Amino acid sequence: MFSLIRRDNWRQWLYPAVLLVIYTSWTSYMMIADRWSLFTEYWPMSLTMVLGSMVAGATAEGGAAVAFPVFTKAFQIPAPDARTFGLMIQSVGMTTASLVILTRRVKILPGVIAWVSLGGVLGMTVGTFFLPMTAPYPKILFTFVTVAFGVALIISRWILNWNPESVFPVQTTKRRMLCILIGIFGGIFAANTGSGIDTLTFMVLTLTFGIHEKISTPSTVIIMGINSVVGFFLHGVVLQDIGVVWNYWLVCIPIVILGAPFGAWIASRVNRDIIILILLALISVELVTTIWIIPFTPEMIRFAGITVLVCILWFAVMLLYRYRRLRLQGNARP
Repeated sequence: MFSLIRRDNWRQWLYPAVLLVIYTSWTSYMMIADRWSLFTEYWPMSLTMVLGSMVAGATAEGGAAVAFPVFTKAFQIPAPDARTFGLMIQSVGMTTASLVILTRRVKILPGVIAWVSLGGVLGMTVGTFFLPMTAPYPKILFTFVTVAFGVALIISRWILNWNPESVFPVQTTKRRMLCILIGIFGGIFAANTGSGIDTLTFMVLTLTFGIHEKISTPSTVIIMGINSVVGFFLHGVVLQDIGVVWNYWLVCIPIVILGAPFGAWIASRVNRDIIILILLALISVELVTTIWIIPFTPEMIRFAGITVLVCILWFAVMLLYRYRRLRLQGNARP
């Protein structure tokens, strides 16, 4: 038996072992502290994270992409609490999903993960302490950035129809600085909404460099998991402002440590178009609920318009760069 584990088979035992440790620790705490009654009050949050955890593991949007809009719009939870919950639950769900990705040897981009995560530490710190946004602007920013991304993704996949690539070397200083900048901006975004560094990384990888969605997606899952741990640490240890969010977190832990890895497993086996369609469906729901629920003032409308315009220009620049790069390589389609 031990000879089998010493060989490559140890990988298949790692996730079950970690899962057992987490479940044992969580169950012990719930029993000793007598917190089982939390499920009676907060079961809708557990139900929300059934979908949220699978989205986190299967797509380039973290579990906060589901939790943040549902918590703030349906449950009327303040945006800072919804953001903190997103970071806390992703630090468990997306790290276990990352474990499945690594142990199953799903193709990822290690260099991108390392350099973006490095920038993400700085971005999360800056966004948490120096650039916090007041409600409802985090919700509006999140919604319209993802909508613009959805439009650009449709153009890239089904209109321009370029062949995807599978590598993204980061040996040059220029590439490393690009990854660090993505991490900084993505970390600031995630510090306000609970998610974002994964989406921004996915945008650049797919739209600018044409990286295959089934490679960029697991890479961004790992990046968001790392960034979430950083955010959890800042709020739990440094700021100590978690409060009632602990209760939300406790009733969702047993859900996400199964759902997120399951989503990652699904993503490694489905067609790339399925992943894109899932993303587009989530973006559509997010847009409709934002317009329906949030009472837009003229100032909010201007903010949303500027956000969309900036994103469209940014995506246009990325797509133009990719097109010119392919032309230089002689691979652009007529």
